[in-house]
Amino acid sequence: MPKAIVTGAAGHIGYNVAKVLLSKSYDVHLLIRSSNVNIIELQDMGATVHPCNLFDINSYAAIIKDADVLFHLAAENTTSMSNASRVLENTDKLTQVVLNACVDNSVKTVIYTSSVVVIGRSSDAQRPLNENDETAFAESPYVLGKVHAEKFVEQFIKEKNIDVRRVYPAWAVGPGDPRLTPPHKVITEFLENGAPVYFDGGISIADVEEIAKGHVAAYEKGKPCEKYILSGENITFKKFYEILCANSTQKMPKLKMPKFIILVASWIFTQLFKLIGKEFPISPEYAKSVVANFSWYDCSKAKNELGYQTKPAEEILKNAVTEAYRRMTGTILLGKKTSTTVFPSPSGEGLRDLSLGDEAAGTLLITGVPGWLGNRMIDILINGDRFGNHRSNRKVRVLLEPRFKGLLHLPKNYEVVYADITNKAQVNEAVKNVTTVFHLAGAIYPKHIDVLYKVNEEGTKNLIDACIENNIRRFIFMSTDSTCGYGTKQKPVFDEFTEATPYKNYGKSKYLAEKYLLDKTKEGKIDGTSLRGFWFFGPFAPARQLTFVNMFYWPRQIVFGNGKNIRSISHTDNIIEAFFQAEKNEKTFGSWYWIGNDRPHPTVDDIYIAIAKELNVQYKPLYIPKIFCRCFELLDTILGKFNYLHPTIHAAGKFDYDIAGDIDKAKRDFGYDPKVTLEDAARELKEMTK
Repeated sequence: MPKAIVTGAAGHIGYNVAKVLLSKSYDVHLLIRSSNVNIIELQDMGATVHPCNLFDINSYAAIIKDADVLFHLAAENTTSMSNASRVLENTDKLTQVVLNACVDNSVKTVIYTSSVVVIGRSSDAQRPLNENDETAFAESPYVLGKVHAEKFVEQFIKEKNIDVRRVYPAWAVGPGDPRLTPPHKVITEFLENGAPVYFDGGISIADVEEIAKGHVAAYEKGKPCEKYILSGENITFKKFYEILCANSTQKMPKLKMPKFIILVASWIFTQLFKLIGKEFPISPEYAKSVVANFSWYDCSKAKNELGYQTKPAEEILKNAVTEAYRRMTGTILLGKKTSTTVFPSPSGEGLRDLSLGDEAAGTLLITGVPGWLGNRMIDILINGDRFGNHRSNRKVRVLLEPRFKGLLHLPKNYEVVYADITNKAQVNEAVKNVTTVFHLAGAIYPKHIDVLYKVNEEGTKNLIDACIENNIRRFIFMSTDSTCGYGTKQKPVFDEFTEATPYKNYGKSKYLAEKYLLDKTKEGKIDGTSLRGFWFFGPFAPARQLTFVNMFYWPRQIVFGNGKNIRSISHTDNIIEAFFQAEKNEKTFGSWYWIGNDRPHPTVDDIYIAIAKELNVQYKPLYIPKIFCRCFELLDTILGKFNYLHPTIHAAGKFDYDIAGDIDKAKRDFGYDPKVTLEDAARELKEMTK
């Protein structure tokens, strides 16, 4: 069992390299700065994990002493032009420190992961580049850092007489990317937004698992101090988009844009984005380097000497599209262990044995996956919440729309049934033999108003009717604060006696669904409960939440209204806790409850200040006068007459209202206690930006 050290195993290629080593029974040691899902999985597979600071040799010298091989993959891979000094430190300087540590501690062989960016790009499509080429232009801090590191390694080998073998991966695409590397970012953004144009040039698409095998083969079969390109199929950008379109609903960009126009547009937008404190994703330097050039490489040396293999770009990108959809829907982490830490319960109560099964609890049906609350509920059932509660082996049936087929990879106690809640026959089959239904599915911001009623009202009625027909009693519904609209001067805070005054079509569609459930409960046909949530925070947030967080890095934060209006918040973990608390509580049958934070209710300013504090930015609000909110509200109403809903207009139209509720009834009836605080939510938002 050769002793292998891996840096960068939390990242995309490093994770896959460690997996290959473990499959070959190496004695694998991971030097990590912090843990993530990749590290947790590798540790479960048998790797030994060592938290350390790679810049501090003393923190890991004893670990790497006399190791057979060290795979150095740690680096900051980004196309961003900002934070140049940090990027250079985490590429060039880090490589220098680690290689010197290897010499000082008698590591026999180093496999250093460089990048094809140091080899460069060619204007000639007929000449793929090889190991002897080198770039003449460093378009970003990352490329500059890799170029400097390459020069250091070259000189280091000569001076220290150490066996450092270099590998140069091309565009690595495939599983195990915990955060968006540049290739996956491009793919995801295209699937989300499409692309108006394409341009000349090309890229090399390489399978990350084959790249990982190539790394290990460089150690097992490679020659001392040699260099190996680990690239893939060389395709044009046009072909790249064609493959993505063939495997998605996006349409092929119709216009091919000349390079000089892209360069001019990139420069203009870069300057405009600077004015609002943001970075345009395509810098002029990046456009100059990439557009109309060919990142095409010859990996024949790796094939001949290492047995390196490549896969067709079409196969790689087809799988990448599925992976991207899993990321976009928040399902990519479902079924994975996301933490090894179990915190003590705030109440001081002992935690139950998490190994115990819950087969006797019956089958739980969950709707609303993929979705913010549904995804988090499954994650908690698999891993437990932050306090170690609710991890369970109970049987769970997930009702999934057919269009999401293939997105869920869940444990054996999970069953996925494909049904559209607007289809009565499909729903009737989906609910058979379940014990409890947690109905989380709902439309919030569809493009067309009629979808709200089709999904929220009619879909919920279908589900309730199917439960009644199949004698399924327990049904808990996720409702909304929009059932009561907003507070008044006389009564700014909702309580358990507040009458329903639904706000716009969303509020009305959810209220009609809730009313149907509670009416059927009064008739004795079902045991229904409705939980009304407020402004959502928590893990598995959709992309719009990250957009909200990024606003805090602008020179001013936009606040609709004066910031003094009160807003209750609902953390997903508190809501899920309420679902489980209410499930077996007969006192909750036939009732609705406010599920938010406890008093005192924060103002919008309070919420923004807490977030700004955690993000370490100054809160400098730009208050948009209330008259503009009323204009947005009127425009929202007008658009609704034409069956159209715009998310930003709708949200801005009610943002300045008091929307808060007292949770007294929930506390009294089933012991609801929102343990996750606003400050906790703010800290989680900070994690989203990393």
